[in-house]
Amino acid sequence: MTAPIRSVSHALAQEIHRRDAHTYGVVGNGNIHLVSELCNEGAGYTGMRHEAGAVAAADAHYRSTGRVAVATTTYGPGFTNSLTPLSEALAARIPLVYVAGIEPFIDAKPAPRAMDVDTLGVLKALRVRTIIADPATAGTAIYSAFEFAQDARQPVVVAVPHNVVDAPLESSPDEDGAHEVNVSTIMTPLAGADLENPRDPESSSDPVKAAAQGIIEALRAAQRPLILVGRGVVDSRTEAQAQQLGDELGALFATSAMARNAVDPHWNLGVCGGFAHRGRLSTFQDADVVLVLGASMNLLQMRKGTILHPEARIIRVDWDPAPDATPLKQPFIPVDELHSIPLEQLLPAMLLELAESREDQAQVEGQDSTGLAEAGPRSTWRESIGELPEAEREDLDPGCFAQRGEDGLLDPRYVLRQLDELLPAERSVVTDGGHFLGWVPKYLQCPDPRGTVLVGGAVMTIGLGLASATGVAVARPDRFTALISGDGGTQMALADLGPFFAAAHGAGGALVVMNDSAYGAEVHQYAPKGLAADPMLLPNVNFAEMGRAFGVDGLRVTEPEQLLPGGDVARFLEAHHGTACILDVQISRLPVADFLKE
Repeated sequence: MTAPIRSVSHALAQEIHRRDAHTYGVVGNGNIHLVSELCNEGAGYTGMRHEAGAVAAADAHYRSTGRVAVATTTYGPGFTNSLTPLSEALAARIPLVYVAGIEPFIDAKPAPRAMDVDTLGVLKALRVRTIIADPATAGTAIYSAFEFAQDARQPVVVAVPHNVVDAPLESSPDEDGAHEVNVSTIMTPLAGADLENPRDPESSSDPVKAAAQGIIEALRAAQRPLILVGRGVVDSRTEAQAQQLGDELGALFATSAMARNAVDPHWNLGVCGGFAHRGRLSTFQDADVVLVLGASMNLLQMRKGTILHPEARIIRVDWDPAPDATPLKQPFIPVDELHSIPLEQLLPAMLLELAESREDQAQVEGQDSTGLAEAGPRSTWRESIGELPEAEREDLDPGCFAQRGEDGLLDPRYVLRQLDELLPAERSVVTDGGHFLGWVPKYLQCPDPRGTVLVGGAVMTIGLGLASATGVAVARPDRFTALISGDGGTQMALADLGPFFAAAHGAGGALVVMNDSAYGAEVHQYAPKGLAADPMLLPNVNFAEMGRAFGVDGLRVTEPEQLLPGGDVARFLEAHHGTACILDVQISRLPVADFLKE
């Protein structure tokens, strides 16, 4: 039997526990009562060391599982510390619930003290959905936050004024109807996007059917159709339908970085954009019709506008369930058609339309005016090319197979190729931001799309890697967690080193520092333009020694032989099976990732 709800914080904790949502937090005056109630309820809680880490961990928890997690911080500086990862979650359309302490409220109005900030003003400027919890609304507030976050695919803040955190409730959730909230009243679905009452695909007035007809007509008329699969396909669980569509059309696939392995790799060109292999670029250019399913078309995804042929017809499907709250970002290159329809509705309708159009064509083509059989169907793109071109060639990317850079340090491409063989296959790969990121999706594989968590790409952050890896390790305790980070980002993120080490025990985990003693992205972009290089360079830190205070061992990697099967790295990883460890890899800063070359 559920215990009677005692207070605002108890009501919040009960709903979080009822949903089996994990919470990441840093305690303070504004949220200590909530965290205490979570512990009393037996709810999952991971203590972080920096408020930015609490939000970043909740973000990564969702990316690795598809389940909404919770972050919590106190008011004032606890809240302001969270703004960068909160902005990232909003821009990346990641659902999470952030329970934040805020300044006191008196008579339903803020009554800030000298230490307070204008929390609601900041959240309004960021355009983050905010719900205030008080003794009359706490149950409804937390329930609505979860529902809206999941359905609208965005973070929601539950703001708790400091003077009511332990106040008794004025009504229970059952009395105030918290579990009867109609989330559709706070959303604005687009035409054809009624998830509770999907339209009949047979209806001639159905916009879903009309869109499906038009898209299938374009794909069937194409000689070289390409389907770009994004995270929207993964979140909507329509991978199998996307795969079937491509197979039946004989189309080629490509994916976003966050949708790797969403479709069969056999006819998959790999990750699109700045992470694409040079050997496949000409094939991307050959596509005459490109169907973009649930993927962004930002500068990196489109390789600064060069990945596709200028005359290719681009059809994009990307449904934003709350367009007024999170305006759909404009694509980096022009789109010929945009369809704002849920993939759960459109892909089945497209498969049905494809089957029907083939039946109709078969009847027409079965006989001509003389009743004679006509020639068979034309070959598909897959049939015409026979197989995909090699991903990499020395003539297209000189030095791509080198073990060392010209400065004698390890080539990052060699490092990641070798780590792909040495790290446990059942793994999650988490990255921080930085120059090295340009190679991780190319060379370090994962078992499924949820196994890749690229951090900070939406607003171009660094320093959230350790916190994100903590969220992934907690969310996926069955998998080894490999965090690939730069030396600058690692030093920025050190506050959450301890939580990552603790979370990684069990399945194991490694902090892999790609150490080039620099902010590499800045070096390659601005040093060639004559800007002073010294501020871009960093002292060489021995990260292998960094874990000693936590009882965690490290290994410095400087020689190619250490990365061979049976070498130092393989033995080190085996010796630390099921625990956390550090690999400090001394890499050359001379190779330049494609996303910076262009």
